[in-house]
Amino acid sequence: MKRRVCVGAGISSSAKSAVLAAAVSIAAIGYANAADMPIKAPPPPPAPPFFIVNDTSVSFTYFSNATDPGISGSSNTVPGGVSGQSATFARYQGSLDHFDVWKYGTNLIHAEFDQYGPQFPNGGIPGAAGAREFFGFGQSTLGWNELTNSKAFTNPITKDISFMFRITGGTETNFLAPETTQYAPGLMFDLNLPGVVEVGVAAYKEYTHNSFDACGPAGAFSGVTYVGFNGPCIGGGAFSGDRDFEWTWKVFTFISEPLTFLPPSMPITWVNILNITGPKGTGLSTANCAAIGCAGTTGPNDAFGINETKVEVFEDTRLSLDASKVFWGKPGIWDVYGGYRYWYNKFGTNHSDWLFSTVAPGSSIESTGYVGTTYHFK
Repeated sequence: MKRRVCVGAGISSSAKSAVLAAAVSIAAIGYANAADMPIKAPPPPPAPPFFIVNDTSVSFTYFSNATDPGISGSSNTVPGGVSGQSATFARYQGSLDHFDVWKYGTNLIHAEFDQYGPQFPNGGIPGAAGAREFFGFGQSTLGWNELTNSKAFTNPITKDISFMFRITGGTETNFLAPETTQYAPGLMFDLNLPGVVEVGVAAYKEYTHNSFDACGPAGAFSGVTYVGFNGPCIGGGAFSGDRDFEWTWKVFTFISEPLTFLPPSMPITWVNILNITGPKGTGLSTANCAAIGCAGTTGPNDAFGINETKVEVFEDTRLSLDASKVFWGKPGIWDVYGGYRYWYNKFGTNHSDWLFSTVAPGSSIESTGYVGTTYHFK
């Protein structure tokens, strides 16, 4: 017959009480010690980056039918070209862009180098390589929601409103040797629509130098026949070609809409830029107008008529494919695009004036297709 063994058999009740008391005491001491042990504080969260968005990219674009106001056909073989012939030429454009978003606004910097085809010769000299152009602008905005730390400017019409300022500069190595500086302070409205839809309304001021208007002692180009005022001033005196235009208005628009109705295998975005600049006068003072002979007639002596500016319209529209997403599964690195550019009254020139309609017809309106590619540094 088996015997049942009871744990604790043979231990008196007083001993059992002592053991239980000791166990409770040890547990209590252990709990107290654990409560007294220092607890390591969790590490602080990392500081947010200064730039919420930080994108730098390089692009190459080929335009097939660029124009330049006043450039006649056959300029690469005949000094000054052949009056009555139109001219188009290739433009090869390399550009560097930087865009960032920070706590209070955005910054955009664009710099480009343009190499033109030989039909637009360097220095206006037949047989020379195509002219070159350096152009760039910087634009900054300060958001009203961000400055007030509120959503006061978010409503059914706008997502935000911002102060904006743009400065632009450029120079070109053609016969005219233009140098341009532009300022545009204003307001930017981020519309409450899908994608990105922005409309900027700004005041606009421009200063230029253009040897087309320069006159005085014979210069480096005195041996080149060209429609313009290079050479002795018609009205006597001298004029350097510097022009100070009137303040006017300018409208900037930017649209970026992903075509979400397409399948995911086709990540295409429609991008459209439309800028409209108001008339800005001639930039000519009474003195320099007299020097170049503002005769008030048609033809070569009508300096005032040639330089009187009109409304300028620039539109650039493209379809951009996120190629890196298609081929590598990594979006936002490599884009390819094709588009169309229309530039009406280019640089504010009057396309119906005799110079741009008869001598160099069509040169004041650029209408060209283009293709290109962009690489984003990540």
